[in-house]
Amino acid sequence: MKLTITTLFFALLALKSYGQETITVEYTADYRALINGQQIDNTTTYDDIVKLLGEPELYKAYPTGKRKYHYKELGIVLSTVEGNVLSIGFNYNWDGDKNFPETSFEGELKVGDIFINKSSHAIIIENLAELGINCPIPRMCMNNPKKIRNPILLGFENDEITQVSIEFH
Repeated sequence: MKLTITTLFFALLALKSYGQETITVEYTADYRALINGQQIDNTTTYDDIVKLLGEPELYKAYPTGKRKYHYKELGIVLSTVEGNVLSIGFNYNWDGDKNFPETSFEGELKVGDIFINKSSHAIIIENLAELGINCPIPRMCMNNPKKIRNPILLGFENDEITQVSIEFH
């Protein structure tokens, strides 16, 4: 009986530790980024993200100190420099960009009042004007990184969302 209770306890602990249910990401009207309720900004470190999402796989290390990490199973890419987060991106419909894992992000991403998912199309940009998001070039929509502290970029191909990235300045 004691062994059964102990086994059950450790099984539940393992599920809690490794079984992240749904990852929620919110990009708010005041340009803040939240992952699972925790604010992410230019002071967020690699270790902070590891505590939230687990250990990623190093994809590429640059001589400048910049590093790109993939959460292949989550469809997330993380960029850092000297241990601080530069950007975080979410893949939906992979377009061949090797900077992103091929896996689709299955969590929740809310930009302003709009939920983004694998079925989102470019028409959603019309509903994001309040965030200053427009498309300066076809298939690439963003708000102004010179005016916004945490700009967001949404990529499209054949009218379907491909990736969303949030930068931290």
